[in-house]
Amino acid sequence: MARDAHDDQEQRALRAIEAINAGADIGDEASRLANEFTDRHTSRLTAWLKSRRRG
Repeated sequence: MARDAHDDQEQRALRAIEAINAGADIGDEASRLANEFTDRHTSRLTAWLKSRRRG
């Protein structure tokens, strides 16, 4: 599972690089990647905290 998440993250990064090479805004692409990363880790932290409260 961790490997799949890593592969997905790598694919998103590669797509961002391709978009930048095709003329996309580097700041916008970087922000999107950072937001996805933050959202993913915030969700994991929230789920962990909820599981700690139940147990």
